[in-house]
Amino acid sequence: MTEPQVWTLIGVFAAALVGMITFTTQIMWRSINAQFDSFRREMRSEFAAARSELAAHRSETAAQFGSVRSEMEAHRSETAAQLESLRVQVSHLDRDVEALSRRVFPK
Repeated sequence: MTEPQVWTLIGVFAAALVGMITFTTQIMWRSINAQFDSFRREMRSEFAAARSELAAHRSETAAQFGSVRSEMEAHRSETAAQLESLRVQVSHLDRDVEALSRRVFPK
């Protein structure tokens, strides 16, 4: 084999090696991009599902809070009525004690 033939073979092998490296790199790059795109789509669908689930829980929680608020209002009005009744009883008791003290300790 002559020297020009050796250099030609070296050039052909070098070009083949560069071509294979380029081809392999492109295949890997496309595969990685496809994996990222798939992951991105999956995450978007999961986030959408989580958002819809949170929205459902939010409306359910709002309804529960509304129920608790109405119960608290009922208890508040009931407590206010009981306090008013207690205030009336104390005022009557105060009146009775004054009457008794006037009888027992006349001026």
